[in-house]
Amino acid sequence: MNKFYDKLFLAIAVLALLAGVGFYVTKSKEAPAGKPQVSTQTANNPYQAVPVPESSGGDAAWPEVGEQSTGWTYDVFTPPKIYIGKDGQFTATGIKPPPPPVPFGIYLAEIKQVAYRIQIEGYIEEAESNSLILLYDEELMKSVRARIGQTVADSEFKVLDFGIKRIVDPTEGIYKEATVKILDLRTDEEVVLTHGERLFNDEVTVVVRSNEDSSVNIELNTAGETFETSLGQYILKEINLEESSITVEKQGNEELEAETKVLTAVASQPEDTTPETPTEDTSKGDEPDFIF
Repeated sequence: MNKFYDKLFLAIAVLALLAGVGFYVTKSKEAPAGKPQVSTQTANNPYQAVPVPESSGGDAAWPEVGEQSTGWTYDVFTPPKIYIGKDGQFTATGIKPPPPPVPFGIYLAEIKQVAYRIQIEGYIEEAESNSLILLYDEELMKSVRARIGQTVADSEFKVLDFGIKRIVDPTEGIYKEATVKILDLRTDEEVVLTHGERLFNDEVTVVVRSNEDSSVNIELNTAGETFETSLGQYILKEINLEESSITVEKQGNEELEAETKVLTAVASQPEDTTPETPTEDTSKGDEPDFIF
C-alpha cells in the first residue's frame, strides 16, 4: 500500500516539473530579440555655460585667541610649545635663559714691592758690642761688612746699634734674633733690619690687567686711586699685602649696580735680587760665631 502512494507522489512531482519547464520555455519565446535602442540625440535646448562670478576677496578677521581652561593660550593653527619650568612642571610659557653676567673686567696680575736697598745677611758673633755685621747693598749688588759706629760711605749708611736676643717659642723652640739699626744717610731716617727677614720699602705697585681687553695694563700705588677701562670705572679700595690681594669697587651706572670684589694676585712676588745665603751656627767654645 505504501509503495502505491510513493509511486503516486513521484508521478505528481514529475508532472509539476514538466509544467514548470513548459511555462519557462513559453515565456522565453515571447521576449523581444536583441538589445533595446537608446536615443543619443541632444535636445533642442542644450545646456548653457553658466559664468563663474568673480570673488571680491578680502582679509579674514581672525578673532583673538582666548585663554583656555588650563590657563594656556593657543589656537588651531598654533599649537602650544610646552616647556619644563624651574619647578619641574610643564608650562606653555617659554623660559629664556638669563643673559650672561657682565664680567668684572679686570684681574690682579701682580703686587710688586721693592726691597729696601740695604739688607742684613748675617753676622760674626764676637763681643756683642764688637760683632761683625754682614750686610748686602741691593743697588751695588755687593756684600758690605761693618761694626757698630762704622759708616759705609759707598752705601750711604751708618751702623748705630746691633743686638742679639734669645727667644723661647713654644712652637719654634729656642732661637736667636739678631737686629741691626742703621742710619740711612740719604733720608736721615733710622732703619731696623732683622736677620732672616727681608725689608721692603713702603711703596707698593699693583698691576691690573684684563682678560677682555689685552691693552689694559694699569699700575697703582695707593688705595683710593681711580682708573677706567673699556668695561667700566674702578676705585682701588684697599691693598692687602699679607693676603696678596686688593679690594676694587666697580662703579655702577644706569644699567648695572656697583660691584666690589676682592682680587687675589695671579702672580704676586716682590722684587728680590739677593741670592739666598744659608744660615749656619758654627759656634765652638771660645771661637767666634759666623752667622749667615
